[in-house]
Amino acid sequence: MTLGSPDQFALLPYGDRFFGGAALARSRSYPSDSESDLYIPFEPNDYRPPLSSVAVRLQDPFLRCDRNLGWNIDWAVAFIVDRLEQNWADAAEKLKNIRIRAATLERDGLVQEIPYRIFNKLDEVLFAGHLKNAVFLDFHTLGTDVSGATYTHRLGPNPEVKRISIVLNLDALEYAKAKDIVAVLIHHMIHAYLLVACGAQKEDEVDYGRLDHGVHFGKIMFTIKKLSAVHGRELSPLNYGHGSSNVRYVAEEHYSPRRREVIEREDRERWYCSHCHSIVQGPSESEVQKWYGKVCKPLFDQPKCVREPEVQTYNERRHELETRRRARLRPSAKSVEFMYKDKPVLVDGDKIEEFLSVVRAFEKAGSRFLKVHKEVSEDTFVRFLEFLHTGSYRPDPRPFAAAAAGLGIERRGPPIIKPQATASEACVLTDVKFAKLGTLMGFEDCKSYALDRMNAYGILNEDPVAVFNEIYKGYEPDSDLKDWARKFLVRAPNTSNPEYHTSSISLTTIEPPNLIKLESQQSSHRMRFLDAIESSGALENDVNKARAELKAAGWYSWSTFLPHEPPRLLTERSMSYSAHPLALGRRSPLLLGRASTPDPWRSVHDLTNQLSSLDIDRLHDLEREKERDRERVEKLRDYERAKYSDIEHEKLRKLRREKEWELEREKDKVRRLEREKEKVKETHAQLQATAAIEALFGRSRHGGFVGDYE
Repeated sequence: MTLGSPDQFALLPYGDRFFGGAALARSRSYPSDSESDLYIPFEPNDYRPPLSSVAVRLQDPFLRCDRNLGWNIDWAVAFIVDRLEQNWADAAEKLKNIRIRAATLERDGLVQEIPYRIFNKLDEVLFAGHLKNAVFLDFHTLGTDVSGATYTHRLGPNPEVKRISIVLNLDALEYAKAKDIVAVLIHHMIHAYLLVACGAQKEDEVDYGRLDHGVHFGKIMFTIKKLSAVHGRELSPLNYGHGSSNVRYVAEEHYSPRRREVIEREDRERWYCSHCHSIVQGPSESEVQKWYGKVCKPLFDQPKCVREPEVQTYNERRHELETRRRARLRPSAKSVEFMYKDKPVLVDGDKIEEFLSVVRAFEKAGSRFLKVHKEVSEDTFVRFLEFLHTGSYRPDPRPFAAAAAGLGIERRGPPIIKPQATASEACVLTDVKFAKLGTLMGFEDCKSYALDRMNAYGILNEDPVAVFNEIYKGYEPDSDLKDWARKFLVRAPNTSNPEYHTSSISLTTIEPPNLIKLESQQSSHRMRFLDAIESSGALENDVNKARAELKAAGWYSWSTFLPHEPPRLLTERSMSYSAHPLALGRRSPLLLGRASTPDPWRSVHDLTNQLSSLDIDRLHDLEREKERDRERVEKLRDYERAKYSDIEHEKLRKLRREKEWELEREKDKVRRLEREKEKVKETHAQLQATAAIEALFGRSRHGGFVGDYE
C-alpha cells in the first residue's frame, strides 16, 4: 500500500474544484460549523459557494497547534464516554442533525466537502472541542483497501504540516454515501483525539493504543454507535474497518497469507500512522465493556494523579521508586496499581499472581487500584514491592542465621539476645514492620513470611526494645506478633538439646532467658524496657505472663540465684600486704604505749600467729559474706519485682518503700563489714611492719626497741 509522495498532495482534481491546498477562490463567506445547521444551496450557473473559514483552517498547512491535554489513554477514554453519557439526549439530537446535514450535502453533489463541513460540529458534540485547530484534513489516493490514515504530529505526508494529519482515501470514498463518509471521519477523529489527549506517538509507544484499534478505540466507537441509534438508525459503517457495501474495496481474497505478512511488516515500519484496513478486527463489545469496567470506571474514584501520563514503578536494580511513562509499560488491563499516599505505583499483574492474599485484596476492592494503609512507611512499602518482584526483601537474613549456627544456637523460634553489634542491621525490626503491613492490608503471605524470618535468626544483635515498641505501638497488636513477643521473652539458649523449643525452659541452660536479661541491672536496655512496659498495657500484660511462665519453671526461685560453686578464696597474692609496708621513719600508732611489754619479740610472733589463725579466716568470711550480701541485694530487687508485679499500684509503691528501707539496712551492714575488714588489714600490716623493723636493726629481745622510740 503506497500513500504517495508529498508532492502528489498539492492539488487533487474534483470536477472544477481542488482539494489539498488553501488557495481556493472564494466570493463570500460561508456560515461557520459552530453555528446552527444551515446550508446555502448552490446558485444557478454552476456557482459553488466557497468553503467556510473552518474548512480553510483544516486545510492550512502552516497553522500550528501542539495541543496536548497531558492525560493517559485510560482517562482520555473515560472522559469522553462519561461526557457523552452525561449529555446523552442532547448529544444524540445533535449527532442526528449532523447526519441530516451530511445527507443534504450528498444530494447537492458535494460529497467530498462533507468532512470539511461537519468536522467542527462532530468535534464539539463528540470530542468536547479538543480537536479544534489541532488537525490538518486532506484527501488523497491511497488504494482501495484503507479508509484513510491518521498521522501523529509533524509526521504526515506533507512535511510543512506540524499538526496531526488526517488523510481520507479518495478512492475508497469516491462512490460512498454520506453515512459512510461520516463514519470514516469519526473513525479517524477518534485516533486524532487520542493523539491530542495523550501527546504525539513515539516509536517505542506503538502498543499504547493511540493509533491502534484496541479496547480504547473500541469503547469510544461503540459508545458513538449506540448514541447514533437513539433517534434513528445506527451508524453501522462506523467500525474497526470500513465494511460498508457501498464502499468499493478489493475482495477478501486479495488478503492472502503472504499478502497479510507484507501488510503487517509495512504497518510495523510506519509506526507514526494508523493502519485502517478494511479487514481490521478489533475486540468484541463484551470484551470492551469488561475492560472499561475494570480499568476506566475506577478512575473517577481515585485522585487526579491517576489521570497523568506518568506513574511510579519499582526499580529492582536500584531498590527504589522511579517515575516512568505509562505508554512504555504494560497495558493497564495487565497491571495493578497501589495508591501510596495518593500516588499510583504500577505493578505488573503477573507479579502478584503467586500471592493469593494480595490477589484476593484486589478482588475484594473490585478494582485494579488498592489503597495502601496510611501507617505503612515508605521503606516498608518499597520492601513490599521488592517482595512482589523477587520473593524476598532486604536485609538478607542468611548472615545472621549463619552466625547463630556457628555458635551452636537452635534457629527455630525467637532469637537469643546477644551483645549489640555496632553496625548491626535491624532485621527483626524490619520483619515486624513487614508483618504489620500484612496485618493492615490483609496480606497473609507477607505476615507469614515475616514471622518465618523472625523465627530463623537464632541470635538478636539489634535493639530489642525497638522491636517491642514497634509491635505494641499505636493500636491493638496482632495476635501472632504478641504470641511471638511472649515466646521471645521466655526464650533461653540450650545448646545441649538440638530439639529445643521455646516452651521448654530448663534451669540447665547456659544463659538466662531474654526477659531476665532485659530486667538485669547490667542490661543497657533495662530502663527503656521498663518505660516501654509502662507505656503499653498490652506489653505489660504479656510481660506478666512471661514472668509467670519463668517463675513456674524456677527462674525466680531463690535457689536459682545461689552460686553453684563455692566462692573463690583470696590468693596469697591478694592477701599479701608486703607491697604496702609502713615507712621506716613512721611510727606505728598501734605500738604506742607498749613499752612495758616484757617480751616484744614474742608478742609479735603471738600476734602474727593469732592473726594468721583467726583474722585471716575472719577476713575470708567477711569477703564471702560481702559477696553474698551484694548478690542478695541484687536478687532481692528482681524477686520483689516478680513477686509483686500483679499487685495494685498503690500497694506496690508502699511495698517498694519497705524494700528500699530494707536494702538501705543491708547496705549499712555491708559498709560496717567493709570497715571491719579494713581495720583487720591495718592491724595485720602494722604487725608485719613492726616485725620487719625489729629484724632489720637486730636489737636485743630484752632490749629497749620500744624504749629507743620513746
